[in-house]
Amino acid sequence: MENDQAFLRELVTLKDEVGVVSLYTTADPTEEASARPAWGIRLRNELGAIREQVASWPDRDRRAAVLSRLEALEPDIRDLVDAAESGLGRALFAAVSDEDVRKVSLQVPVQDCAVLESTAYVRPLVTAMATSAPAGLVLVSREGVRLIDHRYGAAEDVTRIAFDLNTEDWRQMRGPGPGGTTQTDSTQVDRYQRRIDDHLRRFLNGVAPEVRHRAEALSWTDVLLVGDPALTEILAGALHSTQVVQVDTIVDTQSASEAAEHVAAELAAARERRDAALVTRARDAALSGGKGVLGLNQTLALLNEGRVDHLLLDENGRWSGFRGADGFLYDEQTPRSMVLEQEPDLGERMIEAALDNGARITVLGTEAAEPLTPYKGVAALLRW
Repeated sequence: MENDQAFLRELVTLKDEVGVVSLYTTADPTEEASARPAWGIRLRNELGAIREQVASWPDRDRRAAVLSRLEALEPDIRDLVDAAESGLGRALFAAVSDEDVRKVSLQVPVQDCAVLESTAYVRPLVTAMATSAPAGLVLVSREGVRLIDHRYGAAEDVTRIAFDLNTEDWRQMRGPGPGGTTQTDSTQVDRYQRRIDDHLRRFLNGVAPEVRHRAEALSWTDVLLVGDPALTEILAGALHSTQVVQVDTIVDTQSASEAAEHVAAELAAARERRDAALVTRARDAALSGGKGVLGLNQTLALLNEGRVDHLLLDENGRWSGFRGADGFLYDEQTPRSMVLEQEPDLGERMIEAALDNGARITVLGTEAAEPLTPYKGVAALLRW
């Protein structure tokens, strides 16, 4: 999923009036040797609940179509719960009326569930992706700069830019110090080291455009500069970005995954600060009459108009309401004079509407979402 927003938008176009099967499970590495791991049993129980629900449907043809499709999906379901398969968080999406099956694998947990609706159920995937969004780890040392892409729980090296300094033509700095003093080698070595440091400073300033290019191309939401503060400070100054967080630790000899694990706490804190800043921005804009909105009712109204640019939702929020024949969404305070259909999962519908309109979505952690408690955990930044 190199372009996660495009993937999610494509996923919400998966619609089928008979039904779309959405399955999520999280593998437990400690149970890999088990013939029947607990996560597989949980998913089977969820599927059993769907079968019981479908068995009670009065429409025989629709009932038969769903049960037949579930039977045909058995090989894919076995793969989904197979301990030998890769991925911690796994998902499968399949429309009842065709043979298309879409699978997703992440290295972060997802909410275990099985859902049968007329559209693909994406909220667990959106939540997992939001809490592990693409980030860049830039390891800075006197040997050079190493870039690591860290997304959805997986980390891999992108490139290394070596600091190769050819000193062969440099005049040997040895002998007496200035004025024939006895400060011989030490003074000359200091001058030699300062010359190397000057070249290293220029190198780090020269690397900044490449770091910016990679950050944009890989959609990094956060960039961590990791290494000696004397070096990361130089690169941070050259980047001129509020995204950048400096981490004072040395991990350049570790593997990409080891380095990511080493700075996991700093990355989580950076994401929390970023989300909190989004909430503050939306709240300040809304309260000053700018391009922001707070609360479920107001956000739904502007989402219906296609004015939402960035939807903010509390990860623990649960909302219900109504949907009109035109597809517009309404909260529970909507006048009953309108002809509306009950919508028990308004959170899922808001995510779908945002993706359909090309809006961004951020699912907020508990701490970042706390200021939105008076507003039912919902806010948005607007296009106009």
